[in-house]
Amino acid sequence: MQKKPLLIYVNPDSSEVKEFPFSFKKIGFFFLLFLALLVFSLKYSVDFIVDFNQNSKISQLERENEILQSELRRFSETITDLRSTIDVIEKKDDQIRAMLDLPVIDSDVRQVVIGGAATNLNSTLNYSELKFGNELIEHLNLLQKLEREVRLEKASYQKLVTTVERRQDSLRYLPVLKPVPEAYVSSGFGNRRHPINRRIQFHKGVDLAIRKGTPIIAPADGYVMSAGRNGGYGNFISINHKYGFETYYGHLNKMYVRKGQFVKRGDKIGEVGSTGLSTSSHLHYEVRFRGKPLNPLGFFLNDIEY
Repeated sequence: MQKKPLLIYVNPDSSEVKEFPFSFKKIGFFFLLFLALLVFSLKYSVDFIVDFNQNSKISQLERENEILQSELRRFSETITDLRSTIDVIEKKDDQIRAMLDLPVIDSDVRQVVIGGAATNLNSTLNYSELKFGNELIEHLNLLQKLEREVRLEKASYQKLVTTVERRQDSLRYLPVLKPVPEAYVSSGFGNRRHPINRRIQFHKGVDLAIRKGTPIIAPADGYVMSAGRNGGYGNFISINHKYGFETYYGHLNKMYVRKGQFVKRGDKIGEVGSTGLSTSSHLHYEVRFRGKPLNPLGFFLNDIEY
């Protein structure tokens, strides 16, 4: 008969020997039990780790969701502030245009520019899958509208600046000063009897009578086109003031400018005299717009300092 395996234990203190008989069935049973416990422990550990990771990810996503919702609320407040600011800018734009006698931007034009074609953010970025996706899409579309409106106002602002600059520039070249402030008008603009040939002729300017040697000033900025003798005008100066305006000065005693020189409003350009066809000391002064003589008296603004 085959002997059963024995497990021998020797007590080190008393040298007592004990024998424990066991069978292969028991060994197999305990091995299977150990293996089952090991598998169960591993499965439990894996499940615990997976659940822990999932819970951690869920917690992280919840925190991120809270942050995104907070940012979305702040985003909404910012858009509201921008909308209010743009409304104020539009009102200022209309006021400035009215002051400059420019047409205001039609409300229909603003709506067309503001509206435009909204980008299909829903299909492009799948924002609708988010909990707050529809709200985000609405804000993004509104932001696009604000961007278009800002571009419209920027273009309008540039036009206003250009208009103001041109008008400021044109005012510099508008001949609005009386070239001899103390003089009186001895002969007006229009038909008159010429003092020398005694014929009725059209007087293209005005005669400003005053003593010889009185300074003559430029009524506006401009370039000297001529400075010298000119027939019946005697000593003659002409100034081009841009934008179609020119001024003529005749019968001068002295000239202090030369052709091509740039003069500013109030600069001394000569002295009153009686050269050419003249019977007394005075300045013959003309204002022309695109070659057509205009009445200089309509340009004198006495309240301007120079």
